[in-house]
Amino acid sequence: MDTVENQPGESPLSPIYHTDPNGYSMFCEYEGGFPMYDPESSIHMEQLCDSHNLERGDWGDDMWHPRIGNSLRSINESYFKPFLNATVWRLMGWFYNGGSNQKSIDNLNNLMHNVILADDFNHADPQDFNATRELKQLDASTIFAEDNWHTASITIQLPCEKVKAPEEHAPEFRVEGLHYHKLTEVIRSAFAETAAEEYNAMPYKLYWQPDDDTVATPEHIFSEIYTADVMLEEHEEIKGQHRNCNLETVIAGIMIWSDSMHLASFGNAVLWPIYLFLGNQSKYLHAKPNAFAAHHLAYIPKVIIK
Repeated sequence: MDTVENQPGESPLSPIYHTDPNGYSMFCEYEGGFPMYDPESSIHMEQLCDSHNLERGDWGDDMWHPRIGNSLRSINESYFKPFLNATVWRLMGWFYNGGSNQKSIDNLNNLMHNVILADDFNHADPQDFNATRELKQLDASTIFAEDNWHTASITIQLPCEKVKAPEEHAPEFRVEGLHYHKLTEVIRSAFAETAAEEYNAMPYKLYWQPDDDTVATPEHIFSEIYTADVMLEEHEEIKGQHRNCNLETVIAGIMIWSDSMHLASFGNAVLWPIYLFLGNQSKYLHAKPNAFAAHHLAYIPKVIIK
C-alpha cells in the first residue's frame, strides 16, 4: 500500500508522496501527489523479454513424424500434422513459402495475435482484399494532414579561407529543400500514438533502501530522464505558473539526434534525417527498433558545391 509522508520543512501545499518498496527495495518519491497514470502498471513480462530461445510451442501429444501405414481417411483428416490444426498449417506455409526471406518469428506472431486474433477482426471483411488498392488508398488519404511535411530554404554563413572578419560579413549560401515537421505537430502526434501509454507524465525521484538496518538513508538512483533533477525542477517551475489549473502538468522530454541514413544495400544513396525521441519513455523501451519510438523531425538536403 502506498504511503504519504511530509518532509521536514516542506509546505503542507506540496507534500511528499512515497510508494511502497518493490521487490528490489526501490521506491518512488513524488512531490505534490501521485500521477494519474503509471505506465509501469501495464507492463507485461513479454515486453521485458526478447529472446527467441524462451518461446515454447504447445504441440500437445502430436508427434512430429507420422505413423507408417495410416489409412487414406486418417491422412485426409491430419494433413496439417505436425501442427495443431489447418489454420496453423496455413500460417506456417505462408511463413516459409511466402517468397520473402525478410519475415521473422516476431512478424508471424504479430500477424496472429495482433491481426487475426484481434477483437475487431472480421473474417468476412477481407474477402475482396487487394493490397495494391489499399496502398493507393493510404497514399491518397488525408488522415495525416496535421502531421504533414513543410519545405523551407535556409541561409548559412560560409567561412572564407585566410580571411579574418566579423561573422556578419561572412558570405552567405542559400540551401533549398529542407523538409521538416513543425515541432509542436510532432509532439502532439507522439502523444496521440498508442506508445504514449508508456510515457511517464510526472517525473519522480527513485531511491533504493538497502535491507541492511545500519543504512538509514536511502540511495538516490539516477536512471531515466524523468528521474533527473533538471526534469523535476522544470516540472515544479511550470506547475507553479498555473496554480489555479486542475489539469496535470506534463513535460515533454525532447531528445534530438541526427546522422546519416543509408538507403540501399548497394550504392551510396543516403539521407540525413533529424529525429526526435521523447525522454518520457523508458530508455529500455525506446532503444528497441520494433518500438518505433523515433519521430522524424526534418531531412537535411545534401549540398554539393562545385
